[in-house]
Amino acid sequence: MKKLIFLMVALLAFGSQTYAQETVEEKKPIKTKPSVALHGRIQYDYEFLRRDYGVDSIENYKFGGSEFRRVFLSGSGKIYKNIKYKAQLEFVGANIGYRDLYIKFTDLPGIGGNFTVGSLAEATSLSMVTSSKYIPMLERAMLTNTQNFRWNSGIMYDNMGLFDGKLGLQVSYTHNGKHNEGFKDKDLGKGGHIVARLTSPVYVNKDKHQLVHLGVNFESRKRSEKPEKYTLKFRPDNHMGSKEAIEIPGVLDNQQDLGFELAVNMGPFSFQTEYEIAGYNAVIQDGGKDKDEKYNVNGFYALASYFVTGGHRGFKKGAYSRVKSYNNFCLKDGDFGEFELVARYSTVDYTSIVDGDYNNKLASFGFGFNWYLNDHARIMYNHNIKTDNTKDDDPTKALHADLIRLAVDF
Repeated sequence: MKKLIFLMVALLAFGSQTYAQETVEEKKPIKTKPSVALHGRIQYDYEFLRRDYGVDSIENYKFGGSEFRRVFLSGSGKIYKNIKYKAQLEFVGANIGYRDLYIKFTDLPGIGGNFTVGSLAEATSLSMVTSSKYIPMLERAMLTNTQNFRWNSGIMYDNMGLFDGKLGLQVSYTHNGKHNEGFKDKDLGKGGHIVARLTSPVYVNKDKHQLVHLGVNFESRKRSEKPEKYTLKFRPDNHMGSKEAIEIPGVLDNQQDLGFELAVNMGPFSFQTEYEIAGYNAVIQDGGKDKDEKYNVNGFYALASYFVTGGHRGFKKGAYSRVKSYNNFCLKDGDFGEFELVARYSTVDYTSIVDGDYNNKLASFGFGFNWYLNDHARIMYNHNIKTDNTKDDDPTKALHADLIRLAVDF
């Protein structure tokens, strides 16, 4: 009996070893072949600013300058099936800054969509989710300045294919890290930022390049640091000029923004507009006691563009994308590229912060053109007129800006 048991154990051990060897031999390790693609963009600007108070006035202002507005270099690709990555760095000012720097898990089983971890662009508005490669004017409208920076670090879920593509959702939770310190945040327990955006292409005709897009976005920002003073800074549609600084009274605790967006593409014609209400909740001293106070900033812009040569703006996944060009500049072939006319009116109102006979509104009107040498290179020109809406309407006090950009991306 003992011999029989020993023989059965030996046979089982031998069979298991043989099966294991066959299994190892038949099942080969899966080799991943990560892909990589290099991208970059260069935007070089000239700016000429002037404000005239009168003949020979010592307060007359003139400025002329040039700068590399953006210099990006990035690598992106796929690790294996549903794992993607992107590492994008900016080199403006001889400093390295994080931009898109993330790992993305795509086509999530069961729920669909993507899950992103790292440094990412928050979906705070149509203008902000549209890359600087595709915005039709040199700078975004002033209302986008209620968001300190386009990128932040954290996590995001996005699914632009809900209900067969009729609804798009982007939700992110990000931290209070500073972008010039690598987004490092040592106070996660004190809160962060929740940003959500819902969009819908309510009408699409791909054959005629027609689209109507609607969207709504919401931001809730919790400050982990409470500075004695918090200052809003608005760029009046130029980058090198001075900012308009608006100080929030008291100690800022949190911020809630609500925005609405509309985009219309009809072949060579496009129109987009956004309206935003930014609410700032602060604590002020009133009779030696803390008092909660809320201040609102309202922003609005309307932008129109028209391609006189037949091209049109692209639109993809809830944001404007690469221009569709039918003519590439080449003197030998007699082609001169695409030509686009643009105009925009932009305004912000902070009356609830600074009341009375003060500068409590900013308005800017700009127009210009874009000459697309091809869909990866363009020459841009804008003329902007910025005014302060006060009781003194003297038009000679408006700030005039002539802006020129040569932009390429690859």
